[in-house]
Amino acid sequence: MPRTLFAALGVGAILVATVAVATGDGDGYTVDVVLPAATNLVKGSEVEIDGATAGRVKELDTRDGKAVVTVALEEDYAPLHDGTTARVSYKALLGERILELFPGEDAAPSLADGALVEGSVDRVELDQVLAALDAPTRTRLQSLLDRLSTTLDGKEGEVQSTVQSLGPAVEALGQVLEAVGNDGPTIRKLVTRLSTLMTTLDEHDSEVESTITDLTTATGTIAANRSQLSKALADLPDTLETAEATLRDVPGTVDAATPLLKALAPGMKQLPGVAEQLEPVLKDLRPTIAQLRPTLASVQSLLDHTPALLDGADSVLPQANQVLADLGPALTYLRPYTPELVGWLSNWGSAAANYDANGHYLRAFITEGATSLVHMPNIVPPGITRKLNRQPGESEGQPWTDAHGSEMQ
Repeated sequence: MPRTLFAALGVGAILVATVAVATGDGDGYTVDVVLPAATNLVKGSEVEIDGATAGRVKELDTRDGKAVVTVALEEDYAPLHDGTTARVSYKALLGERILELFPGEDAAPSLADGALVEGSVDRVELDQVLAALDAPTRTRLQSLLDRLSTTLDGKEGEVQSTVQSLGPAVEALGQVLEAVGNDGPTIRKLVTRLSTLMTTLDEHDSEVESTITDLTTATGTIAANRSQLSKALADLPDTLETAEATLRDVPGTVDAATPLLKALAPGMKQLPGVAEQLEPVLKDLRPTIAQLRPTLASVQSLLDHTPALLDGADSVLPQANQVLADLGPALTYLRPYTPELVGWLSNWGSAAANYDANGHYLRAFITEGATSLVHMPNIVPPGITRKLNRQPGESEGQPWTDAHGSEMQ
């Protein structure tokens, strides 16, 4: 059954490749490529040079136990030059192969139409891989393929559709096998680990089922919130534009900060020395800081009462402000008479100031000034004025002219 399954897959891949490309007769320039084997090369298979299609396989034949592949090349790639080699490469893992040509130097002689070119097959075929496996590995692989056969029984059409749609993935797997090359032990380890993985999955079937169930639930939740997700995705461009604008301004900010950092560099170099000098000072401050704790506790208590005090002051200050505003005119009127008021209070205070502690009375008041130098009566030196009886408020420009009358001005 496994060989039948691989054969079916190979035929399906060949059919897909045949439908995907158009074969041609290539009646122009041809060369014969001699290969040890031409497994899975067919008439019409692609011939590539530097990854581009350069022609098709025209004929397949055998000579002296070797395969001879006649290649028809397009006009743009003809003629080939001496030193040209060929190699069979994978086009699909289980199906058709392609023939790669590696042209010789342009300076080398040209090859005539129908010339022979040496080729090689450095790819490992699946049969060769299976033949390289030991008996236990083949037994495990046989068990794995039996399970796969049971799983795919009756679903050949779906498998064919899957193979047709997963051509690139199969081709990538072929590239993996190409990398593995003919390293039989590596392939053996790969198959053994795959078998171990399948066994582990079988032992944890319930956990895998739970994981798939949770994944289904998460997918359903995402589908139910599709509108919110769509809105988030719609808002994403604006967010990215804002982030782009912000990031666009970052270089200018960095450029502006660079001179500042350069200017700070000398000071930063001196910081370690300053820190070393501050260390003893900080040690000496520890007792002082410890003594501050009671003070801080008292300040905390004071601050607890401060809000109520501020609330009371807030209610009193507007009224006090109004009182002071009302007293303003009266204080403005009385301010010029401050000297007379102070003199009156001084006179009252001096009435009893002449008695000492023993009750004796003594008062000496000597008045000397610039007029003492002039002995002529009623003569005042230049720059000196004398007015013995000044009116109250006259020194401030607000004289009380009728101080001896019955009214105030």
